[in-house]
Order: sequence, then structure tokens, then C-alpha cells
Amino acid sequence: MQESPRFADSESYQGEAVPIPNGPSALLVHLDKTARRLTTPWQICMIRVELLRKCSLPEGVILDPACGAGLQVSALANALKKDALAIELNQERAEMAAANLARISAWLGNENTGSVIIGDGTNSTPIIKLFENEKKISLFYFDPARPSGSTTHDLSEMRPLLNEVLDAWKTHLNETDFGPAIVLDLSPRLSELRRSQVEELIEERWPKITKTWQWASRGSGRIDRLSLWLGAAADPQNERRFIRIPPSIHSEPLILGSGEHNFSNPIEDRTFPRKGDVLTMLDSALVSSGIASSWLKTVLQEDDEFQWQKVTGRRPIITHSEALSLEHPLDSKLIQASGRIVSLIRSPLEMEHLHNFVEKSIDAGIGKLTLRVSLNPELQPVIQRELDICLRRSGGTKTGFITRASEEDHLLLCIDE
Repeated sequence: MQESPRFADSESYQGEAVPIPNGPSALLVHLDKTARRLTTPWQICMIRVELLRKCSLPEGVILDPACGAGLQVSALANALKKDALAIELNQERAEMAAANLARISAWLGNENTGSVIIGDGTNSTPIIKLFENEKKISLFYFDPARPSGSTTHDLSEMRPLLNEVLDAWKTHLNETDFGPAIVLDLSPRLSELRRSQVEELIEERWPKITKTWQWASRGSGRIDRLSLWLGAAADPQNERRFIRIPPSIHSEPLILGSGEHNFSNPIEDRTFPRKGDVLTMLDSALVSSGIASSWLKTVLQEDDEFQWQKVTGRRPIITHSEALSLEHPLDSKLIQASGRIVSLIRSPLEMEHLHNFVEKSIDAGIGKLTLRVSLNPELQPVIQRELDICLRRSGGTKTGFITRASEEDHLLLCIDE
């Protein structure tokens, strides 16, 4: 028989305090081995806070029905000046979250008026009864546990289940004209089908609610965070949002939005790239978010058009006529490489044909050439090293790269723009 829910004592947890991940070194929190792997980095917590500051949230508390170590709910409650109602089934982790809520509140100079409950986040009735006055929810934040080795990322793998936790708290959510304020922190590997299933669950409970899907990336083409912002927490102007997280916690993120309806993936234009074209290799996470085309309109020269040469994989490629205008400090982080095509090479990229690539590079004044093409992992460093040795003595002052638009195409030699 499951125990009745009860308040977690912030002084019961005796674990070691460590600097908060991706945050101020002076802010110390409690994290066990599991929490260190799973907890939301402080930098991400605060980016979300700043986005929510711009929203007109209803009155009430910040609810996190599966709070883990409690860093995100602590950041939200303190920054938005609202009480926290955090729930965690595991007693030790709930006490850790209570200790973290107290630590973060004290570090920010705030009084800790929130509560962490040891209990089941899918059973709201006994939890609400713990309080003298009924708790109404301003913001529902949910980051379910997921199996680390999952390949399907099915909704049935979430713990607690999304439908159960939504149904448990639906009647306790305060609403605005846009509906309740909900943020769902989901698996970054969620497929388009799984995202549609999440939307169906939401639509069944709040028909036609405003939605904003948000992708966040630290770079290297990887999607680090995927979340769905709903109702009063959504951006009515943008159905999709992409955030490039800066390396430094002191720098501002790059936030891109797209209000395009009936989104469809870019379509490859198999017009073969020409000598003189500019070839740009985009961050694959940006392309996955569906916002690449919108962003490109802001960085391409006026009247310049682009063609999608490659949409999928680690190196999405477009070609265009003029160099990109990268004004924001993080714009350059959204491209892997950009250069003007100076030669189309028909030789295979093998040791016995390497002289062809060296000769073409020397003719173009290239002294440093980077391989940006899929090769045998054992062969790639060997070829790269040989190119470095040959071109180092050439006297070339330019840098460039080798790539191809598709596996069947010729290799393209480009000078960096």
C-alpha cells in the first residue's frame, strides 16, 4: 500500500553540496549520482525563466509533479516570485529537492515559501488536502523520467505517464484567455509521430490551445532539449522556436522563432552545385527544428536565393550566390562551414589520388584544408594528416574544405568565406 503524501524536510538531506551545473560557482546544491546526470543545467533553467517572464501567467503556484532534484522548479518559483509546489515519489530525492529549494532561495535572497511533497504526482487529491487553502496552479512544469537506453521514445515509457499527470491536475490549473500555462520537457529524440501523439493528448483536454515547440542546442548538430510550451506559456506568434545556447553562462542565447503554419520539411533541389556558388553547411539541429529556412531569410543578401542540396544527416547543405550576413554573435554558430566552390573534383578521396586535391588546393591558394565529408573512421585522420603536411609547405594563405552534396556527387573544393 502506497504511503500517504507528506512534506519533505529540507534539513533531512545530508548529502554533499556541489557547484550547480552550468551556473554560478558560488551557488552550491545537492546532487546525487543520478541527479548529476539528469538534472536540468542552471543555464537552461534561467533561459526558460526569461522566456516565461514575458508571458502573462495566471495567479497561483508553480507545480512540478515529478521534480527530481528540484533545480528547475526552484529557479522558476524564485525568479517568477511564486510559491513552488514540487512533488517527488522518491523520499531521498524529495528531501534533496527541498534542500535545494531552500539553498537556491537563500542564495537569491528570497524567503522560501514553497513546498516539496513526498508523494505520487498523478494523485492530486491527497496532496491538495495537505494544505489549509486550496492550491491553484499558475504554471504546470513537467519533466518525466525516461529510460536511458530507449530507442522508441514511446509515450508509454514516461514516468509518470503524461495523460495521468495531466488528468490529475487539470481542474487545479488557473487559466487565462489563452488557457492554462504548461511547459512539457520532453525527450530530444522524440520523432514527429511522437510529437503528434503528445499534441493529441493535449488537444483532447484543451482543444485549439496555443502551442510552441522549442528546440535548444549547444551546437555540434545535437538537439539537447525539446519542450512544448502551451497556452499562456506559449508564444502566439511562433509555433516553433530554436535556441542556440551560448558556451558562456554570461552570454545571451540566440532565440529564433517561426510562425509558419502547416510546416513541411525542406525539399532537396538536386540541381548540381556550380563553380562560383557559395556552399553553406548548416547546424543539423537548426534544420531539425524546422526554422532553418526562416533564419536563412534574415542572413542571406537581398534577392539572393538558396537551394537545398542536402536536408538530412549531420551536414545539411545549401548553395547560394553571395556570402551570408552574420550580424548576431551566435549566427556563426548555426553554420558548420561556408565557402565558395572553386573546383569540382571527380577523383575519389583516397591516398593514391590525394595529389589531385593537393594540386587544386595549391592553385586556389589554400594552405589549410579540412575534410567535411563522411569517410572510413580509420582512413579520415590519415588523409587529413597527409593533406596538412603537403599544404603546409605550399605557402597558401587561404583556408578551405572538401565536401559533397550527396554520396553520388563529385567532391567540392571550397574556400572559406
